[in-house]
Amino acid sequence: MKKNKSKIILMTTLCIAFVCGCVSKGVKRVEYDNGLTAILKSDKNSLAASVAVYVRVGAVDEKPEQAGLSHFLEHLMFKGSKNYPGDELSRRVENMGGYINAATSNEYTMYYIDVQKDGVEEAVKMLADTMQNPLLPSDDIDRERKVVIEEIQRYFDNPYAALYETFSKNLYEKSALKNSVIGTEKVISSVSRDEIYGYYSDHYIAQKMSVVVCGNFDEQKVAKLIDETFGKFESKRIPEEPQLLEDVRAGKEIVKKSKVEIGYMFFGFLGPDASSDDIFAADLAMHVLGGGKSSRLYRVLKEEKQLVYSIGSSFQSMKGTGAVYVSAVFDPANYEKIKEEINAQIQNMIDSGISGEEIERAKISMKSSWSFSFEKPFNIGYVYGIWQLMGRPEIAREYLSKMNALKASDAQEFLKKYYGKEKVTYAALLPIKDR
Repeated sequence: MKKNKSKIILMTTLCIAFVCGCVSKGVKRVEYDNGLTAILKSDKNSLAASVAVYVRVGAVDEKPEQAGLSHFLEHLMFKGSKNYPGDELSRRVENMGGYINAATSNEYTMYYIDVQKDGVEEAVKMLADTMQNPLLPSDDIDRERKVVIEEIQRYFDNPYAALYETFSKNLYEKSALKNSVIGTEKVISSVSRDEIYGYYSDHYIAQKMSVVVCGNFDEQKVAKLIDETFGKFESKRIPEEPQLLEDVRAGKEIVKKSKVEIGYMFFGFLGPDASSDDIFAADLAMHVLGGGKSSRLYRVLKEEKQLVYSIGSSFQSMKGTGAVYVSAVFDPANYEKIKEEINAQIQNMIDSGISGEEIERAKISMKSSWSFSFEKPFNIGYVYGIWQLMGRPEIAREYLSKMNALKASDAQEFLKKYYGKEKVTYAALLPIKDR
């Protein structure tokens, strides 16, 4: 069995949905009386399958005294359950030749088991018992505290990750999207088992869960099994939803000094939330701006003017207010010039427009890279799971057609609507000896 350490998902770009044009047929979506949703995508040509549970809980649900609790709980959920105590679950997955893992982000936590087709039903049973009957042993909690604290320390030793935290906390001011996924050592070192269990009990409820099964499996048997397990979870009161929408306001500039040798920067502004169809134009505009070696930022700032070592842009789609951002690594002496040039390139896209050739090149690039990347059952399931959590499951089948219908003027209008030099937030990390 291959098992990685848990992952922290900081940025989820909208591009992943490109695979949906290839995989939207034959999807069964079931809503249960207790509020649970199941999504089944059977493919008899596949040699494997993936069973995943997406829980709509993440950093946005945490109060300051709970910072990092979603991530900590994710570490603990596979430490044994009623019917799979101790390391029984891990050993069974190993015996099936499978792969087990989990991840935490701002808006959700996910757990998954990738197995051969004969192991799907057992994987459903294991995840159901894990979600409903975790043991959360005190000894494991204390051992895992050390693991997570070390992870926090390593995380903030990474200049790029630490700067992203600064950028996010300043881009978002009022909404819970400013919360840190990794959390704080103070909370992890002191949170009690009762507090952890209370958080689990509040959020790990049927109404906030989606079960996604993709790959080679018997659809009737698996649907029946989900009904007999997840479908029997007790329906509970749904916690108050966090504030996820951010008001448009003036941007900020935060420059930090550290013992680094080069400069790091995030440049960004607020974008649409997942309920808006502007998300399609946002993704396309950002790919033209900084998505790959054919993009404007790469050609001008890296190749022509040699102001950066690397640069790219993306749109971070969220259920709440999304983020449009550019990240760059550079010689610190070029910091001011880089800011000016990024703003100039965006303004040029607004004033002079975007060529049809640029748009077509961006579309082809996105389609190719993501279609080739998302051929495994887990990746296909990820598309359905994420958009289910965002409240727009239809995007899993409509995204590609909507993207294909976009014109250059749509990307231009998106920038006119959301960009303004005064709205930009900058976060930079520069060497102590410079600036």
